Amino acid sequence: SKKLSNWGKWGKDDQIGTLNYVTPKDLVAASKLVKKGKAFSLGIPLDQNGPQTGLFGGRFNPIHQMLATGTDALAGRQDWNKIRYADDTLNLCVQGATHWDALGHIFYEDKAYNGHDAKLIDSRGLSVLGIEHSRNKMNGRGVLLDIARHRGVKWMQDGEGISNDELDQCAKAQNVEIRKGDFVIIRTGQMERCH
Repeated sequence: SKKLSNWGKWGKDDQIGTLNYVTPKDLVAASKLVKKGKAFSLGIPLDQNGPQTGLFGGRFNPIHQMLATGTDALAGRQDWNKIRYADDTLNLCVQGATHWDALGHIFYEDKAYNGHDAKLIDSRGLSVLGIEHSRNKMNGRGVLLDIARHRGVKWMQDGEGISNDELDQCAKAQNVEIRKGDFVIIRTGQMERCH
């Protein structure tokens, strides 16, 4: 609906959407929230046990292949100034790993974000709305809304919806306030269910 659309809000050449809300002031405020020096990964193992079911777009789990190994080195198949090596490759659908989707990955009828023609996203990639436009904007205050826990379930089932009201209720129950420029992460438990 036009009422909810951000198309044109930051000009016709905008390629980052609501990331325009992230300001240097927000980064400073977010840095002041750090209480513990604890880091944790949002990544998942890139192997044959990944989250793909093949039901959407023919996606498959990551395929790992060794190109050169220690046995190759021992067999004398690869000498370069007495330096030997192991090397490998990984073939995966980008949805099989932690990532951010660029604004050019979804269309409303024949248009991408901000009215860009869908034909500008072709087999060579995204000539508009690529993730590179967001590279220096993906920092700020993160807010985790644990919807699965809020519902009292281990995980949600595929296709279950989450309403705005439920997001607000979850935030209230977790005693957090969502602010402009925040990065909201929603836990559905899907990854645990897949594994």
